[in-house]
Amino acid sequence: GLILAGGRPRGTLYAVYHFLEDELGVHWWNPWAESVPSAPTIEIGDLDRRGQPAFDYRDIYMLYGNDGGLFAVRSRLNRQGDAPIAPEYGGSMGYGPPYHVHTFNLYVPPEQYGQTHPDWYSLIDGKRQTERAQLCLTNQELRQFVLAKLRDYIKSSWAKADEAGLPRPLVFEVSQNDWRGACQCDACQAIATAEESEAGPILDFVNYLADAIRDEYPEVFIGTLAYSYTEKLPKTIRPRDNVIIRLCDTRSNQTRPITDPVNSYFHDRILEWSQGAKNLRVWDYAVTYDKPYGMPMPSVHTYPVDYQFYLAHNVRGVFTELEMPLTADMRDFKVWMMCKLLEDPHQDYERLVDTFMNGFYGTAGPLVKRYLRELEAAAEKKPAHLGMGGTLSAYTYLDADFCLRAQSIFDQAEAAVAQDPELLQRVRHARLPIDRATAYTFRRLMGEWTAAGHKPEEMPLDRDAIVARIRQTWLQEIDRRI
Repeated sequence: GLILAGGRPRGTLYAVYHFLEDELGVHWWNPWAESVPSAPTIEIGDLDRRGQPAFDYRDIYMLYGNDGGLFAVRSRLNRQGDAPIAPEYGGSMGYGPPYHVHTFNLYVPPEQYGQTHPDWYSLIDGKRQTERAQLCLTNQELRQFVLAKLRDYIKSSWAKADEAGLPRPLVFEVSQNDWRGACQCDACQAIATAEESEAGPILDFVNYLADAIRDEYPEVFIGTLAYSYTEKLPKTIRPRDNVIIRLCDTRSNQTRPITDPVNSYFHDRILEWSQGAKNLRVWDYAVTYDKPYGMPMPSVHTYPVDYQFYLAHNVRGVFTELEMPLTADMRDFKVWMMCKLLEDPHQDYERLVDTFMNGFYGTAGPLVKRYLRELEAAAEKKPAHLGMGGTLSAYTYLDADFCLRAQSIFDQAEAAVAQDPELLQRVRHARLPIDRATAYTFRRLMGEWTAAGHKPEEMPLDRDAIVARIRQTWLQEIDRRI
């Protein structure tokens, strides 16, 4: 007999997917690509497998939001950003309304309450501000108003979930707007000064809400951020046991793991919050938000180190921004690796890399892996600091020497799969970031080429051909993904 079983809401599905992957060699690379071996018979030996994902909460924003969450569930994610996971796949570990982040203005819209209740908003330079400000978190009337709305959100969202057959949302976010503007009134600043952190007033406010709903809704958590100006743990105030902190990594160099000295700031914040918060999640960034987006960035090798560190320091969940499905650097590979390592960050990293490279790119896999190693070596030779931001000049390793080697490797990779249109398109999508980087920096690359004593007409890179390939690849991926 063969028994595949698990807990709610998706344990049995996970058992089936693990059986298909681990025992039968089925792989889902993305929502449009899978590998299913063909065999006349299937023989299964003695099996005794069990387990559960290392992190309780596994969320990539935005994943692939057009399949009802099927790929997310097959990848053992339990949230995929704002795109819902359908009831037949067990639903999402979602957030309740109004939204999963930056909710101050959603609870108290300035256009609705700014005129009638200016004292609910931040006092800045002696004046109440409603534009690009926060809330006056010590205002008692405001606290009662937000508490009433919170109770309404819980009640209404639970009724809606029950009607749709979905899990009830258990986390309700009450967090700062996505800018600065902390309140400077005497009461708010008394807390911030005593706690030596602007997180003090926020935690005092969130703890008030958490205390007020605990008896009525014992399974509900209040979520908030440690972000930007609130990343430092307060001196004495600690989150209640029904509060979840999402600590945001706004400064780290994505090309280096959290254990590298260059990332000591976030490393130390993790250590602080892991001692001060029972429920800690990390908000990671796997893309840059300066144009041009999606330049080649060696970061996959940091995932197992980072996740193992998180797991060892009380982090219970990871939310990762990895948008831009057309242009983000090797996004299919990075998403797949994230999914696997979020479930178990102690897996054999090299085996995972080989599984994806050979399974997704076929005979071109070893060459794409060689490109990845060349990219990592280039960034080691010419270090770059790439975090949430990163203008083109920050990519110090994208010089003529590397771009020429990278383009040569991809020429070989395309030749290896030239007779297979599907594999060729996958290789070209992996090539898109280095193609775009080459096109953007072509004038500088030509300058380096001629400065080395070469003639311009001998430059082996053809910018027009590269741009034509970019356009063709981009349009084909639009057809596939959008």
